[in-house]
Amino acid sequence: MKKNIGLLMAICSAFLYAFNVIIEKSYVEEISSEMILFLMYFGSGIGLFLIHLWSRKTKKASTNRIPKKEIPKIIGIVICELLASFFIIEAVKNVNAGLVSLLSVFEIIMTAICAFLIFKTPIGKNEIMSILLMVIGFIILNFKDGAFNEINMSSLLVIGACLCWGIENNITASISSKEPAFFTAIKCSCVSLLYLFLVLWNGTFCLDAPILILYGFFTYGLSILTYAISTKYLGANKATIIFSFSPIFGVLLAILIYHEKITIPFIISSILMICAIFLLNKNTDKKSLKKEIIK
Repeated sequence: MKKNIGLLMAICSAFLYAFNVIIEKSYVEEISSEMILFLMYFGSGIGLFLIHLWSRKTKKASTNRIPKKEIPKIIGIVICELLASFFIIEAVKNVNAGLVSLLSVFEIIMTAICAFLIFKTPIGKNEIMSILLMVIGFIILNFKDGAFNEINMSSLLVIGACLCWGIENNITASISSKEPAFFTAIKCSCVSLLYLFLVLWNGTFCLDAPILILYGFFTYGLSILTYAISTKYLGANKATIIFSFSPIFGVLLAILIYHEKITIPFIISSILMICAIFLLNKNTDKKSLKKEIIK
């Protein structure tokens, strides 16, 4: 029963997060990028703070004070999140939501590469194979009418966003906070404040503010919460495996909602990237098994 609850929470987490790109695509032609991002991050930050306050009333929570030595890390995380979100929404302006979602799979690879370069974490054979499969898939996506086209700026923006997330994931892993809702609320609130400055600078206004705030809470805030719950029932490794399929859910949602055209290169790239995810997750399972044996 507990495993079923964990599985449901992990799927909900991946599914909710997949809606991010879909919602941005829906509003990006009508509302400025900075306004959309401000409202969505504001909604997730406020929602997570409320969830954190509720959890503190129902159980004894650890202290919320962040050590001074970790403040530079949080600044780095906020900058990475700010850049990544901006890159994604700019990419969504010019290409299909399905393509942006599919290329978001590169976050997993960028996380592994950054772990190797920054923290000297070894890269195994499966990671190398995954990188090769994703690169091949990326190249195939740029084939049209039997010829290789120049890689467009939107694709590079998504890869840039994945690099930012890769750095952010590694910094986040090194932070000692045991309260994911509180920590994520701080991150989202800081990002939303930075976007608010841009909104005020440009003098933009939005009538759809309440709905975008709500979307932000569900697609990001609630996604983080359900992921945290799933880790308690399934363990971090299994929950991460399920969550890693969020970009694939995004592709399916884009096809269902926007009726985006499915091309042969897109199908081949999708299959290669799904295989890459399986290879990475297989490696993750082996590592977690070794840790359990050592313990």
